[in-house]
Amino acid sequence: MAESSQARILEAARGEFAQRGFSAARLQDIAEHAGIKHPTLLYHFGTKERLYAAVIEQAMEDWAGMTSLAVGRAPRGFERVAALVDAGMAFFASHHDFVVIWRREAIEGGGRLQQAIVEHMRPFFDRAVAFLRGEVEAGRLREHDPVELMQIVYGAVMTYFSDAGFRARLLDEDSLASAERFRGALTAMLRDALAPR
Repeated sequence: MAESSQARILEAARGEFAQRGFSAARLQDIAEHAGIKHPTLLYHFGTKERLYAAVIEQAMEDWAGMTSLAVGRAPRGFERVAALVDAGMAFFASHHDFVVIWRREAIEGGGRLQQAIVEHMRPFFDRAVAFLRGEVEAGRLREHDPVELMQIVYGAVMTYFSDAGFRARLLDEDSLASAERFRGALTAMLRDALAPR
């Protein structure tokens, strides 16, 4: 029962934090959307700050799991880069509330995400940079700046999802269909830039 309540709370909290932002989100509203009483929410998470941290941590754990699976399926060369693009697309497609939360944090300075970045994202980033450098040294990828490459790919994928509604209206197209086209275009451009000649 407790695990079920926590899952409902986290789901409701993701929606509220995405819609209203951290400051405007109210614990009472989150409890109501989760179908529980406010004291039950406090029992599980204590404060709004701890609830927000739990929402971020859950997303980071999902991200780590999805990227680990991708890396396991494609251990070397450009195929691993393509697998990571696929994992990023799949993660953001299934975590749209987190896309909004992440963008809002970036705009507001990212202070509340700092701990999650240090604990979860930095190790992933460091492993990815080390992998890219190793693949260049082994001749499986062309020379490039791995830090900037990670920023370019992250920026492209995140922007696709944060701007999906605008893109759909601008181009009058279904966002699911265009996601596959975008993934294919990004992967093709990366292959052209990175695969050895």
